[in-house]
Amino acid sequence: MRFTSKNLFPLALALLGGAALPGCSDSASAPVDPAAPTRPAEPLPPLPSLPDGLTVRLTPRPERSALDVEVHLVGPEAARAKELGIARTWAGIDGMAALRGIRVRDGEGVIPTQPGPDEGPDRILVLGRAPTSHLAITYGVVSAPKDAARFALHLDRERLSGVGHTFLLLPRTNEPLDVHVQIRPGALAPGASGASSFGAGDDVEENATPAELANAVYLAGRLRTLDASEKERLVLLGRPAFEPEATLATITHAHAALARLFGGAPRSGAATSASFSYLLVAEPGLGKGHDGALLGRSFGLWIGEERPFDAAVTIAAVHELSHRWIGGAVRLVAEGHEQVWFSEGFAVHYARKIALAEKRIGARDFAADLERTLVNAEAELPAHARSRKDYQRGALYAAALDAAVRKASGGERSLDDLVRALLDRAAAEKKTDLPVSALGELVARELGAARGEELDWVMVRGHGEITLDEGAFGSCFHRARTKSKVYELGFDEASLRRTPAMIRGLVAGSAAARAGLEDGALVLASKVPAGRDEDADEPVEIVVADRGRGRKIRYLPVAERQVVRWAEKTRCRD
Repeated sequence: MRFTSKNLFPLALALLGGAALPGCSDSASAPVDPAAPTRPAEPLPPLPSLPDGLTVRLTPRPERSALDVEVHLVGPEAARAKELGIARTWAGIDGMAALRGIRVRDGEGVIPTQPGPDEGPDRILVLGRAPTSHLAITYGVVSAPKDAARFALHLDRERLSGVGHTFLLLPRTNEPLDVHVQIRPGALAPGASGASSFGAGDDVEENATPAELANAVYLAGRLRTLDASEKERLVLLGRPAFEPEATLATITHAHAALARLFGGAPRSGAATSASFSYLLVAEPGLGKGHDGALLGRSFGLWIGEERPFDAAVTIAAVHELSHRWIGGAVRLVAEGHEQVWFSEGFAVHYARKIALAEKRIGARDFAADLERTLVNAEAELPAHARSRKDYQRGALYAAALDAAVRKASGGERSLDDLVRALLDRAAAEKKTDLPVSALGELVARELGAARGEELDWVMVRGHGEITLDEGAFGSCFHRARTKSKVYELGFDEASLRRTPAMIRGLVAGSAAARAGLEDGALVLASKVPAGRDEDADEPVEIVVADRGRGRKIRYLPVAERQVVRWAEKTRCRD
């Protein structure tokens, strides 16, 4: 459900009004009898004794398909808190819509709240007074429907999973705090434990900001943890169709290759932590689907239980990991807006490049990904994808720019050098966002002023076409002419719906023509299969008038066409 300024205020009243909060009364809900004896307000329970910092407690309640959330801010920072916030929408999910019974209090009692301005990336609740040294926020979260995006909070008797953006209402402060992430999985099936982007265990201590808590994965259930090193681990929830050890090796090799390519660990942005977790959720009922995201100091991947960790999933994983650098450590902006063609399109380019270089996919897989991401306008994108056009156009530009720099430098330099220069500048200036002109200057230095100016015209303003040379991806890949089956009815199907029905627009040489169908033939009856598949095995049946009688014509609606596809050359095949 999406909210506008018109319906946000009633929602906030419903969430924050007295009727929804235990221990509060709604004075506007019924007339008060002055003669009736006054019932004293039920005293609030004492607040728990907690260390200074921010404590987040998550308690699954599978019997009511909900999660109980407690957020405690203790110490001097609590007295400075003025607002609470949750993402307005993240990956298409409105977290506030799932929250129930919000109560905000401190040691003195309930703190009233009201909605903040209906603008910006977060929904804001403004505190009605300054808290004392212990601010407590409690509420419930309703589990999302099974067919909702996997990043939303999902909970059943076996497991819990979700991204903080979709269910955590947190104090707004940019200060790093001592954080305790406490997951209490006792109500789940026996053997359940907790984990998050901050580590495995039911009680994990870290130093983080509220923004980092929101940008994290939270899991509970029967978990398996594999350590790649002291700072790197895989946490698996569920029973996948792939071998966890082999998957961990694939991911860590690709991650290390990205670090080598881009000059080491990220030095700017949110993903600079040395500790890193790979959180994989094998999801029943997800079929062959998958979706993942880089979330701060972790990578989260949801994948169907029966889906192997194949080439497409490998490329998707490397794509998300590349965001530690591209879109994470450095972003390009124009007129205050992130240039998604850079953050996503360049990540598409580097994902398949690294996967192939590390021998995690083969040449045929690489060629298939070229076709899927550069050519196929119907290719499936992640649930949180921001723009199909930006993904494809950015990937095209990255490939074209890489090929041009390699050619101009005689193979001495490549797009890698330009991206490393952007990362160096972002680290030196201690900021993530750079103007598009930062890349334009690098392009001009490599290819001349005209190509530098072209960047703004083509990528920012969206004019012109981006073309790739035959050897854009090296000597192993080319555009191959191949024969491919396509669905072809062989005439204008709308002619069957006219009165009288007569064949129009017959395609010469088609299966329909070869079967004896003629333009202008009077149709007495017809049967056209509903499917439009090139592998169709159900024939078309047309009965046409012929010398005062009916003549049945049957044929398969399939044709062979020459198509041009990216393909691997024979000598480079797996």
